[in-house]
Amino acid sequence: MILETAAIAVGTIIATKALEKTTEKVTENPNMALSLNNAEPLYIEALTMYQRVLGVNHPTTAAIRENLAILQRQLTPRVVGKGRLGQFMQMLKAILILPFYLLWRLVKKLIRN
Repeated sequence: MILETAAIAVGTIIATKALEKTTEKVTENPNMALSLNNAEPLYIEALTMYQRVLGVNHPTTAAIRENLAILQRQLTPRVVGKGRLGQFMQMLKAILILPFYLLWRLVKKLIRN
């Protein structure tokens, strides 16, 4: 119990130091903005430390792992063809194409007669 509390304290101190370093970099260079890309290495470093000190199955380690997974999902570009947006695009395409298709069939029928 004491070892676990000490490990959490050390991990918190290290994470705080990493955040301070990032803040110093941003302060020195105003053009650099905090972004998701800057956060990923910090999460990976924190996850490595927590896994080493607390173990892989510790709740704090699991929370950091989940946060890293969420961050990585946000960094991955999404495909437009999936999900509700893809369904909407298919419906919109059908709505736009259907009148021209029906008009083409009508003209084709009129020409034959």
